[in-house]
Amino acid sequence: MGVARALVLIAALAGCALGGAPGRARAQGAEASPSPNASPSPRATPSDPCGGPGRLLATANRPTIGYSTCAVAAHTVVFELGYQNQVNATASAGSVQSQVPQNFLRVGVAPHFELDVIGPNYVATRVYATAIPGRTSYGVNDSGLGFKFQFPTYGRLSLAIDGLDTPPNGSPFLTAGNATLTGNLDASYSLSPATSIGTTIAVASTGGFTPANTHARYGVTTPSFVLTTQIPNFYQFYAEYVYVSKIAPNLNGRAFIDAGVQKLLGTRTEIDVEYGHSLIGDPGLSFSYVGAGLVIQLR
Repeated sequence: MGVARALVLIAALAGCALGGAPGRARAQGAEASPSPNASPSPRATPSDPCGGPGRLLATANRPTIGYSTCAVAAHTVVFELGYQNQVNATASAGSVQSQVPQNFLRVGVAPHFELDVIGPNYVATRVYATAIPGRTSYGVNDSGLGFKFQFPTYGRLSLAIDGLDTPPNGSPFLTAGNATLTGNLDASYSLSPATSIGTTIAVASTGGFTPANTHARYGVTTPSFVLTTQIPNFYQFYAEYVYVSKIAPNLNGRAFIDAGVQKLLGTRTEIDVEYGHSLIGDPGLSFSYVGAGLVIQLR
């Protein structure tokens, strides 16, 4: 997808979302309210896990790997942005990878339904080894489009599905080499007004290149399980377990854990920090990362 085409698409989607009647937008609870003070944070009730002044905390996909069951409110636009620094393999031989802005643009086009723009995401990778000069490469990941549909809430249970399509338009050393099609099933269960558990089961058809630079398609399943809890003043903590069934055409699966904290500023801005670490016996496939993010809701 060309840059100009992507910009035109983003502008069109944002125009559709922001062009709704102001009265309807207010009815959806998207209008700003006074910033939270030192009193306990109001929370969504189990019957409305995506509502209330803390809606953005429930709606944001980042920083977890799994997706939220909450679609963005109709006639609103949400930008999810982040930075991640990841160290791969060992101190004597490996790489350091930095990613920014990890853009995920979400446009609420109707109640419980959103359209998404994935990317662009800029990646810098520095490869190093003992007694060998390091080398750095720069590029972008594949970008694409997606959607989310949120089902009606069933008591404490929330369900949603996502579809994502990323054509092979990234840099040669970062692209999958073919279109990646991903389907997600998202589920969340409210244990209390403050605490919930959730899962995303993602199934994807993707591709990649072997060390011999031959291309191959393969399928991957990525289940994730997360526990989140809120405390007063709009702080939210989470811990997540993720398993990726296959990480490359010639490599098998890998599990990792990640955890972090999110803070809601007002009703339209969220900031977060996180840490992740792999669970694997092979040092050559291990990794750890730190990241920070920003979620902004327009209107």
